[in-house]
Amino acid sequence: MGIYLSRPLYDPDFYWHLKTGQWIWQNMALPHLDPFGVPPLPPPSPRTEFILTSYWLLQLILYAFYSLSGMWGIILFRWIIAGFFLLVCIRWTNVRLNSVRAVMVLGTVLLLEYYFIERPQFISFVSFGILLVILFRFLEQRATRSLWSTLVPLSLLMILWSNMHGGFLIGQSILIYCVIAEGMKFFHGSLAPMPLRDYRILFISSVTALGASFVNPNALNLIKYLPIIFDSSYYVNTNNLEEFSLLAYFRETTDYAVFFYGASIALTFAALVLSEHRKNITWAGILAGTAFMGCQHMRLMPFFLVSAMLFLTKFVETENFAVKGRLILYSMLAVTTVYCVRDEFPRIFEATRSGLVPVQQFPVKAADFIASNNINGNIYTNMLWGGYMIWRAGPENKIFYDGRSLSIQRAQEYDQSRIIALNQRSYWKGLFDEYNIRVAVLPIYEVDGTPDLLTQSIYSDKEWTLVFADERDAVFVREVYAEQPSSLSHKN
Repeated sequence: MGIYLSRPLYDPDFYWHLKTGQWIWQNMALPHLDPFGVPPLPPPSPRTEFILTSYWLLQLILYAFYSLSGMWGIILFRWIIAGFFLLVCIRWTNVRLNSVRAVMVLGTVLLLEYYFIERPQFISFVSFGILLVILFRFLEQRATRSLWSTLVPLSLLMILWSNMHGGFLIGQSILIYCVIAEGMKFFHGSLAPMPLRDYRILFISSVTALGASFVNPNALNLIKYLPIIFDSSYYVNTNNLEEFSLLAYFRETTDYAVFFYGASIALTFAALVLSEHRKNITWAGILAGTAFMGCQHMRLMPFFLVSAMLFLTKFVETENFAVKGRLILYSMLAVTTVYCVRDEFPRIFEATRSGLVPVQQFPVKAADFIASNNINGNIYTNMLWGGYMIWRAGPENKIFYDGRSLSIQRAQEYDQSRIIALNQRSYWKGLFDEYNIRVAVLPIYEVDGTPDLLTQSIYSDKEWTLVFADERDAVFVREVYAEQPSSLSHKN
């Protein structure tokens, strides 16, 4: 796990989260209008309001850790979050057992393979795990049940969660489902219903926690935004791999790590069938529901992984775990770890040479050049670089488009400008005129190694001057800057 916690900061969305945290701290307010985008800004809507303000608490925390020790402070943040989750697991299960540790390592590797701790969505995964631990400790430890020992932690968790990430909606769903599922057990004695007094505690605690989850800036916005989130035909979602199903994701990427997710589903439900909890409709419903969501949307798979990890640790701790079962578990752990971790060592080695911000992933030197030469103006750049350029150049320099995808019109215009051929300059030139683009930070090559068409097209245009280039990226400025060579140093 330490390998994942120490890897460079690859996530492109992290940087705009960090910059937003800085903006909130400096302005002591939430950004209800985008402070970083090229005007005209999209009109306020539930979607834009949610994206701009729903992560504010974690964004402030990230900026606090950055202020403490730069990007190494973010690495410290990773370790603290991982350590806190380990403490939760220690409270949940007996981590001294080898089989329990194997399940925890397997689940952690699958979680961290695609998802970065410094992103707000990861806090949703941790919060989801804490929620399940609180609920199932209450359900299983009948002798120690009390109203306040359940109501207070649930309510505090939901308040914090709802101010860090919109995934608290899944927490709300779990609270509602647990109340319904435990209530259904009263209809048949074989389902082992809890005492009525304890059910009243669960009901009151869950309702109070649900109310507490609305203490955030986006209680109503998220409900209005919800239909768009899962709309597979929505323009932004069609290009977002996180919105793909497992099968569609594999077809798009041919990443065989997806099969480990499928194997984890099979392993979990095999354990459920063999477990004494197979008639527990609360556990069965949570596992089935999160597995279904995860198969439909890659970004929701971690919720299944967390619930599966908690269930399997209890299974291997308390039930007769046969030798064949341990062999399957250890074999899956070994294969998964070797396959997933194989790329991490080169990344860590790269970080020791170039720093925690990977120069292979982001235009670090180009941003340095812009800052050192005091180049100002609206900036057009690759979408995956947009968040990083917000961090390095905003809010003084406005960014045309970035991973927040606040404007659907801007998303469509961006996509069109990226596919323009060398002899079809009218579109991007008109677009740059419309938005007063004065600076372009672009890759020299596409991911597949072919020359970037837009970069070539701008390079051959007389209105634009190449002022910086290295082996990966280039900086162009319009003629207004090209007339001031004393302030710029050219590099080819």
